[in-house]
Amino acid sequence: MKGLCVYIKAGKGHYVPAEAVDSALKRDGVDSRLIDFFSYLDLEFMEKVNQGIWRLMLKIPFLEKHLFSNLDNSKWGIGFLVRIVYFLRKRKLKKNLCIFRPDFIFATHPYPGTILSSILNKLGEDIPVYFYSTDVFSSPRVAICPYLRKFYLPTVEGIERTRKMGQKEDTLALCPFPLQDSVAKVPRLDKKEARKKIDLEEMFTIQLNLGGEGLGSLALLEAILKEDLPVQVVIIGGIRDAMRSSLENLIARYPQSKVRIQIRGFVKNVSEYLAASDVIVGRAGINTIVEAIYAHRPFLITELVYIVIASAEYVEKYHVGWNATGDVEKQLGIIKDLVRNPWKLLEMEENFGKVPIEYSSEKLARMITDDVSSLLEKK
Repeated sequence: MKGLCVYIKAGKGHYVPAEAVDSALKRDGVDSRLIDFFSYLDLEFMEKVNQGIWRLMLKIPFLEKHLFSNLDNSKWGIGFLVRIVYFLRKRKLKKNLCIFRPDFIFATHPYPGTILSSILNKLGEDIPVYFYSTDVFSSPRVAICPYLRKFYLPTVEGIERTRKMGQKEDTLALCPFPLQDSVAKVPRLDKKEARKKIDLEEMFTIQLNLGGEGLGSLALLEAILKEDLPVQVVIIGGIRDAMRSSLENLIARYPQSKVRIQIRGFVKNVSEYLAASDVIVGRAGINTIVEAIYAHRPFLITELVYIVIASAEYVEKYHVGWNATGDVEKQLGIIKDLVRNPWKLLEMEENFGKVPIEYSSEKLARMITDDVSSLLEKK
């Protein structure tokens, strides 16, 4: 069996689940190829535009909310892009399919999911497209498409919201969350073991996640430095030169602070950093939130973009974190309370076991291949 796992470059949110499923498929004997959608169709110019717009949205949340809320209420959806790509790249797609013809396509972003399934339908190509919504707790309207074979989500809340948006009932399927191997395939450590392994001090530890693009806010970090809390802050995520300079300047303003700051950037041993932390804070990235839930670490949401509002509702519904978006005073108050009363973290422990999310890239991969096998048998 042959398959394509297709993602787009926009932080790590779409790549991580695509890579996890691709690895699981390969372990199961599938000839799977992990590809970037824009590169696959020689649409790098569209990729640059898309990345530029997305980074601008992250920098200006008001603009992001205005744009994507309008798109969610638009009648036009993604049809315009489908027509452009069909006109510009249908020959390229046909050529690629001659070189490597997959039995299925698995997509983790609405662009490849909707565009490829629509164009394949126009071309009369009988290749099923399976879409996994990385939004987990919801879906953007541009993902709604009648030509998808299956539309996967790991939460019943996400399925219900997607159903209300108009996705065909018989395509919707509850699936496991495709946990990346760096979290799923390693032994779980306690906090002391993890801190020792990644060279951190034995003290209250905050993981500050700046997101894949490294555009997170430093407001809470500055408040912690001003308060001079006896904590350790580990900073991970994309750290470009401008962000590193901002961090160094901020730290330099508090030379006598008791706060211990470790700037680590992108890390591969994600599970060890989760295990070493008492609380995860930062922008509400879906993968980071769900991985924190898996590791039984509460998430303090400090920034929230429109397209992941449902994630904040989920965190609060199951009492596994807090939504303090834009309120630095509230964020600092939560941290101070946890530092003074660490037993509250123990009280939250049982809440994690009540979160109804299953974790397995292998099971999701098998759901796809079982369905593909059933289709191939009918041919």
